Amino acid sequence: MSSKPRTECDVIIKATMDWFTNSRESIESFSTIHLIPALERLGMMEVNREEVERNTDNYLKWRRSVSMKVGRIIRRDQAFPLAWKWAWISLLPEQYQVEVRRELMAMAGSLYVAVPRFSAVDDLARAKSQLHRISQEFGELLQYAQPAHNGGYDRNDCPAQVDRMMKEAVDLVEVLVSELAAVSHGTGRPLPRMKMISIGMGVSS
Repeated sequence: MSSKPRTECDVIIKATMDWFTNSRESIESFSTIHLIPALERLGMMEVNREEVERNTDNYLKWRRSVSMKVGRIIRRDQAFPLAWKWAWISLLPEQYQVEVRRELMAMAGSLYVAVPRFSAVDDLARAKSQLHRISQEFGELLQYAQPAHNGGYDRNDCPAQVDRMMKEAVDLVEVLVSELAAVSHGTGRPLPRMKMISIGMGVSS
C-alpha cells in the first residue's frame, strides 16, 4: 500500500514541532508571542486588546483560548488556514524556514531561490554575501555523493543514496543561483548567459 503523500500542512507542522522539540518554544508561546501578533499586523485577525488587557483574568483566558486554537491546528483537529501559511513560515527560525520553503517549492515543481538580503552601507544598497552557505551545501553534496565514488552512475546505485545526492545537489544549485542574484543586483552587473532567468527581487531589512 502506498503511503499518503505529504501535504504543505504536514511540512509546516513538522518543522514547527521540530523547532519546539529543540528549543524552549511551545504552542502557547508561539501562539501568543509570535503568531497572533503577526496575524494582527497583517490584518488577518482582530484582537480586542483593550478587553484582553483589562485585567489578568481576561489575559489568561485569551492566552488559553488562542493556544487551544493553534493547538488544534497542530494536532490536525482543525484545518490549517491557508491564509496563514506564509505568515506562519516567516516566524520559524531561519534553518527551519529554508527547508520548509524548499520543500513547498519542490511540491510546486520549482526551485527555491532566496531573495538576497540588502543593507545600507555608506548610502549604498549592499546585497549580503552567503558564500558560507555555498561551502556548506557543497560539503553536504560531497558527504552524500556515494553513487559517484565508482566514477559513474547506473541502475546498480542505491536509490536512497541517489535521491539524497540529488537533493543535496539541488540545494547547492539553489544557493548558487541566489548568490548570483545577490552579486548581480548588488553591483548592477547583468547575469552572464542567464537572460532567460527572471528573478523577482525585493528589499529586506
